[in-house]
Amino acid sequence: MSYETWTKEALIERLRRLEQTQQKQHQHQHQQPEHEADTHQRKKRRGADFDFGRFPQRKVALKFSYFGWPYHGLARQGNALGSEDKRQIEEQYPTVEGELFRALAHCKLIESEATCGYSRCGRTDRGVSSFGQVVALYVRSSGKYLDEAADDGDTASGTVTQSVQNDGRRVLLPTADRELPYVSMLNKSLPPEIRVLAWSPVAEDFDARFSCRSRFYRYFFSEAGLDIAAMRDAAARYKGTHDFRNFCRLDPAKQISNFERTVLDVDITPVPPAVPFVGNGSRAEGRWWQLELRGTAFLWHQVRCMMAILFLVGQHLESPDIVDRLVDVATLTGKPEYEMASDAPLVLADCAFDEKDVSWIYVRDGSRDYGNMTVLDRTILREWGQISTKAVVAGALLQTLRSTPVPLKGEGLPDDQAAAAAAAADDDDAVVSWADCRERLMKTELPGGAFSLLGGGTVKHVRKYVPILNRKRAEPVDLRNKA
Repeated sequence: MSYETWTKEALIERLRRLEQTQQKQHQHQHQQPEHEADTHQRKKRRGADFDFGRFPQRKVALKFSYFGWPYHGLARQGNALGSEDKRQIEEQYPTVEGELFRALAHCKLIESEATCGYSRCGRTDRGVSSFGQVVALYVRSSGKYLDEAADDGDTASGTVTQSVQNDGRRVLLPTADRELPYVSMLNKSLPPEIRVLAWSPVAEDFDARFSCRSRFYRYFFSEAGLDIAAMRDAAARYKGTHDFRNFCRLDPAKQISNFERTVLDVDITPVPPAVPFVGNGSRAEGRWWQLELRGTAFLWHQVRCMMAILFLVGQHLESPDIVDRLVDVATLTGKPEYEMASDAPLVLADCAFDEKDVSWIYVRDGSRDYGNMTVLDRTILREWGQISTKAVVAGALLQTLRSTPVPLKGEGLPDDQAAAAAAAADDDDAVVSWADCRERLMKTELPGGAFSLLGGGTVKHVRKYVPILNRKRAEPVDLRNKA
């Protein structure tokens, strides 16, 4: 493996992982009884000799969730299981699909990436999470091949099928409650931030991308510094079919010429009370909202661009009709330069399919088996606990800072406050908390909109805000496609 192109941080992380693996192996060798070591070796040999030809395959859809923050997007970097170069890239830039395929291979559910007929519903970028991503592929089944001369036998326990994936041979596929426990099998091999939620048998012609009827996104943000009513006004203008070329990132290599997309529903709603500890509702910082956006399909970075414009409207840096101006591509032929909203608060919340196409199975038998749901709940709760603990610690530090006493000065305050501050400053003991001082400064500092909220705690500072329509614009799409 060549490390010449790796960054310093990536090399350090690689060394750390190798050291941890070596330490674990060393401890395991000293602690493992002889009979367990023999068992491990036998299992290892069985894995190497696994005969996929003995088992039929069935096509399934998998619904899974993931926190996108540790990963470089959903899509894997090529065939990471079959190529050393791709495996090296995957180690340096881990992806959600890379972890998923490693788990599928470890569980002996697929023989290779190239032959499993894989399709994904929605491609999410680096840092973006999902509550209901969907992929489809062929996996090993607990069913059996039927002899050509035999009749179908007892089909009450399954369905007889024939497919190219099984070389045209007749196969008895079991009912869902008799099939391999795909969800629990994969979750045992996946990292805790990626969880398979359910699976469904699907037809041979099912495609996770093209069979999807709509995709539902949610973007979470705090109310602090934002006019929610103005944002709602602007968001409502997204609904319908529009040309969204000014709300996306253009990839000239793909030569896209049709930028029309349909937004079925859009709204800005409070984060439900069922989500615990979202904050102190008595202050704007503690009131959380979510953009809820449902559409048939979306362009690259479209949702983050749409959210960026809503943030500008919410800060009164743009009026709600800026949306109307940006979708009028006949007048505005080139996309103005502006920064996208943060990736961290964006979630692909759901992918919708026709009921006849998928029937999600969360538990194998609701009357006796809730083990999968219990483990899922416990794992996600643990992830939430670790993340929320960091938030509480950071909040306590912020509270300590806001309580720090600082001298009260008159500079930078409105005239009426400056006079009172100057009089109070004659007293050596005239101090206020930093929270109080900051509140006063926020009313006068950074005039003209010298900072821009981008979500996820990201704030961009500028000397002077330049309206969107006055900014430098990219070349029209048709010219960029020809370049």
